[in-house]
Amino acid sequence: MSSNPQDNYLEKQPEGDSSPSEKKISKFEKVTSGIFRKFLILFLITYLFPECSSFGPKNAQSSLIIVHMTIVKDEMILDELIDPRFQKVTLKKGEKTFEYSESSEHYYYFQNLKEGQYEIHDAVHLLNRGASDFAFGSTKQPNKIDIDFDRKDIEKSRVDLQPGTVVFLGSFHVAVDFKFQEEPKITIRHSKSNEEELAAMEHLYKNFPRTGWGQKAKNRIKLLSSFAQ
Repeated sequence: MSSNPQDNYLEKQPEGDSSPSEKKISKFEKVTSGIFRKFLILFLITYLFPECSSFGPKNAQSSLIIVHMTIVKDEMILDELIDPRFQKVTLKKGEKTFEYSESSEHYYYFQNLKEGQYEIHDAVHLLNRGASDFAFGSTKQPNKIDIDFDRKDIEKSRVDLQPGTVVFLGSFHVAVDFKFQEEPKITIRHSKSNEEELAAMEHLYKNFPRTGWGQKAKNRIKLLSSFAQ
């Protein structure tokens, strides 16, 4: 028998038992691993499945407006390798303006709007290059394209939004002709046809099929398709 009291104590410890400090560490590891798993699941839902995010109607009375807008610039040096987008698009209702909350390719979505009359207000495209957040080139050239819509285009774009609906405002095709040491010439063509509205609804449903907006678009597609027959 060992004469060391510490050896006697160790011999009396049951096999497989852990000390209090080891138990605390084990419990801490379980808690932290559980938190990590929750953050990982949240990350996957938010970034890999964007249609499960906040893009969707708040209630049955919420409505969505879709704007289709493209921009073509005639000078290759000032064009991107990818299709240029608008960094800002706004609608106006009375004296209040609304910025889009979601975009997909050249479609801009204004969600959870209340009923009333809406119209196009303005749009801005930044002249950025590559991965830089800053424009470069001649100081005589602008660093952004600020779209001023004609009164006739604004009036043509007006829609009366009803509760719980998805509405297509129309397509705006912007062409920019850059002038040396002069302000660029901007022309805007507005159009709104059944074919363009059908394409907008199909794009919404294709990219966000399981959201409330996607389901409303699906119902609108059925109605528009019946008109075409």
